[in-house]
Amino acid sequence: MDRFFAASALWAMHPGYLNAMLKSGSIENMLPESIQGFAAMMSGSKEAAKPADPIREGSTLILPITGTLAPQGLYGSTYYNVLADRVREAAADTKIGAIVMPIRSPGGYVWGCAECGDAIFEARQSKPIVAVADPYCFSAAYWLATQASAFYATTSGEVGSVGVRSGHTDMSGFEDKIGMKTTLVASHPDKIAGNPHGPLADEDRAEIQQGVDESNVAFAAAIARGRNMRASEVAAVHGTGKTFSAQRAMANGAIDGVKTLREVVAQLNTSRARLSLMRRQAAAREMALSI
Repeated sequence: MDRFFAASALWAMHPGYLNAMLKSGSIENMLPESIQGFAAMMSGSKEAAKPADPIREGSTLILPITGTLAPQGLYGSTYYNVLADRVREAAADTKIGAIVMPIRSPGGYVWGCAECGDAIFEARQSKPIVAVADPYCFSAAYWLATQASAFYATTSGEVGSVGVRSGHTDMSGFEDKIGMKTTLVASHPDKIAGNPHGPLADEDRAEIQQGVDESNVAFAAAIARGRNMRASEVAAVHGTGKTFSAQRAMANGAIDGVKTLREVVAQLNTSRARLSLMRRQAAAREMALSI
């Protein structure tokens, strides 16, 4: 993965995880290609983890969401389009009574997140779909979790990190030190806007900020829809970037309860529990429509 491309992408990801991921390859990407190839040969190339397979537990489908979230074609452990397709298939399967999404993810790319969130929200119209932070659910993963019928966190769980970020890497100083000079030739200045071979221009910074702001508005709107609240109330309940323990999130009203994955699955495997959840869901929708 090109780390300079990654730095300028729109991310909905826990900052600590994102910083570590970007830094892990930043020095290698500053080196000439011949040296990069030698370093890769000596260390061994890293491959993305394979998405976790769904598990059937009675009439409940357990659909894990793990690692970095990304659209297919970019580095990731869970691909948005694959997850969305699995959710739609499960929603249409009459043998499946409920869907549980145990989440262990720091978040990921903004690209593809809204579409996957839409698939989850649509699926909950036909059957209960429950998200469980097991044990952490941050940023883009939190976006997805809030689209479920219900959202729980395990006892030691942590959730939050709502928000969007991007960035820019200026590597011109490093190039000067190793005697490199990069000259870019493009059909239009827009094709090389924000490139890493020089300082970030004010107009390019404003463009990046606009993308961040637009994505953050979409993030808040998705949470508002999924949690049956006004967009203006999202920040006070779900935060603007901080993370919360399961207990604090419950006290804030950000989640529906503190339960382990085992407890959630056991509860959903009774028809009475599924019916109760669907009734609460229908009541919430009616209340939202009346506001």
